Amino acid sequence: MVLEEAGGVVRRLLGMIAYLWNRPWRPPTPKVGFKGAAEAFAWVALVAGLVAGAMLVLDPLVLGIRQRLPLGFIQVAERITDLGLGGVVLWPLGLAILYVLALSPRLDDMGRKVAASVLARLGFLFFSIAIVSLSVSIIKHLLGRARPYAAAVMTRPDPQLTFDWLAWKSSFASFPSGHATTVFATAAAFAALFPKARRALIAVAVAVAATRVLLGSHFPSDVIAGAAVGTAFVLWMVKLFAARRVVFAVDSSGHVVPKAGPSAARFGRLLPPASPATSVSLEEARS
Repeated sequence: MVLEEAGGVVRRLLGMIAYLWNRPWRPPTPKVGFKGAAEAFAWVALVAGLVAGAMLVLDPLVLGIRQRLPLGFIQVAERITDLGLGGVVLWPLGLAILYVLALSPRLDDMGRKVAASVLARLGFLFFSIAIVSLSVSIIKHLLGRARPYAAAVMTRPDPQLTFDWLAWKSSFASFPSGHATTVFATAAAFAALFPKARRALIAVAVAVAATRVLLGSHFPSDVIAGAAVGTAFVLWMVKLFAARRVVFAVDSSGHVVPKAGPSAARFGRLLPPASPATSVSLEEARS
């Protein structure tokens, strides 16, 4: 029974992905990200310039910065920085997807429509964050840049520019920052669905990214690169979903807006039913 349930969940998950992939693009094209190759190239050149400048000017200044900060500040930063861990957001999203997929066959027609709407949004959030986070995690281990705490004990000139290609060691996995990638991807993805919360989400992302530098785990250039990659990938995912009119709507000018989600009353169809209260007579209660 359990294996059948699990198999059904997997089939529905694959069906959801296939539906998104095969759904045709609809005009007009969403205006998200870059208008053309020239604008994309200019943006990449700008980010590359900022990263290179940070490597030469800012990165040497943060070597040993953790040792110069008060212990209480470090303890607070260590709590904040954990918000950039992929599991903090991906585990809840993944479990929510599995829950809705497992519940769908038991719902009525309206319930299944609500489930499909919720799954589309959960899927957008999960894949937008998970794909870029996993990719950066692999890339930074392949590039093998020394972390600040490793570079601080080196005697060679410009230790912040030390790269040990294919080292695949935690102390040589600094560029780009995985935490910054994840937290900025998370902020951008949720901001796409909830535009009014954009400023608060960006503020949290900046705070988490800053702790990576203050704790000596990353250089400023690592954080800049991670933030740029995470944000750019999510914008591409928004365009991908919007072009298929999934989760997002596109007006005649190409402006993208999130579609209205299920109401609270309809969303309640996905919650576990409350256990019926057992009626107990007054005499039974007294005994």
